[in-house]
Amino acid sequence: VVVATGAEQMCAMADVAQVPTSMAKGADLMSSQMQANLTAAKEARKRTELDAQLLANRIALLKQEEEKAWKKIEETRKRANEIVELRTQNELKFNAKEESYKAKWQSIRNAQAQNTMSREQAKAMRDETRRSLLDKKQQNAQNTKHQSQQILLQKKAREEADHDSNKQRSNYLKQMKDEAKRRMEENQLAQMEKIREDCEARTAQEEALRARTDSLVAKMEKEEMELIQ
Repeated sequence: VVVATGAEQMCAMADVAQVPTSMAKGADLMSSQMQANLTAAKEARKRTELDAQLLANRIALLKQEEEKAWKKIEETRKRANEIVELRTQNELKFNAKEESYKAKWQSIRNAQAQNTMSREQAKAMRDETRRSLLDKKQQNAQNTKHQSQQILLQKKAREEADHDSNKQRSNYLKQMKDEAKRRMEENQLAQMEKIREDCEARTAQEEALRARTDSLVAKMEKEEMELIQ
């Protein structure tokens, strides 16, 4: 706030004061001079006030800039702290994630190793099973071959036994047949002999009968002749 000076109050009072006419010119001149001085003083004051205002404005602007700078520095420091904290958190997260990845990778490697060992064990078991099956198959093949050979030998023995049996049976049948034929022939010879004997006996009987008849006829013819004579 600008307070009016004593000179300005005097000038104002001079403007309103009533002076005698004889002093009017001098007063006007003085008033003009004083008015000019007042105007110059006002202008000087205004310029000073303007300079002061400009300076105050510059100071305020500088303060604002300083506040902005400090605020920016604070924001930068805060941002830097946030960045550091965020970086620390990210590092912690990264480390935790890396540890998790390491743990997962180790778990995967352990699982792979376990799977590899399981596959190797399974392969060994399959190989052992395959080898056992092959040995068993070979043993079965040998047993089957041996059994086949035994069966062939038994079959051959049975065939030979059957052949011998058939041969013996055939010989026996032949003998029986020959014996039957011999017996039949003997029976036939015996029958023929009997028939011959019967025939000879009957022939002899017939001859005897014929001889008797001839003797009887001769006797009867003789008797007839005797009777005729």
